[in-house]
Amino acid sequence: MTGPVHLPWDWCPAPVPANVEVGARSWIYSSFAFLHHRSERRVGVRVGHDTGLYAGTCFVTGPESSVEIGDFCSVDGAVFAVNGSVRLGDHTLVAYGVTFSDGPVAVPPDARPLAGGAHIEVGENVWIGARATILGGARVGQGAVVGALSVVDSAIPSLSVCAGNPARVVRTIAPPRAPEADGVR
Repeated sequence: MTGPVHLPWDWCPAPVPANVEVGARSWIYSSFAFLHHRSERRVGVRVGHDTGLYAGTCFVTGPESSVEIGDFCSVDGAVFAVNGSVRLGDHTLVAYGVTFSDGPVAVPPDARPLAGGAHIEVGENVWIGARATILGGARVGQGAVVGALSVVDSAIPSLSVCAGNPARVVRTIAPPRAPEADGVR
């Protein structure tokens, strides 16, 4: 789906904006998610296939922003408040109330945000716990887990668990073993 499109099930009369691309079999709860979407890029938001954007998810994006959400992702009530870029890898789960923000202060929807914006990168197979905050410049490696209420402002290595404010690695996750190691062939 490429906007502007009215979602047949939507209670909000506004269409999904023209610069939002949504992959096959993906779900957007409501076009209300884009009420404060101000990206002027050709593609301001790209949602992969088989991905869900559930109730409460919203995009408070500035003119220079871009948000890319991978395939097979689940985003439950997250806020993307950026003027830079956010990239979520495939198979990423974002719990309720997570905030992605690259600026130090909130900006009214019709005001010009601070110049530029930082990049936020989240790898594949990542789980972000409820009400975590991912700040500009953060990089979360593949297979990582971000604990609930954590504030991530730096790099989190792949296959690690982080928690706290600021988030720090509290555990590493053993890499998956090959089937041959279990005696299965």
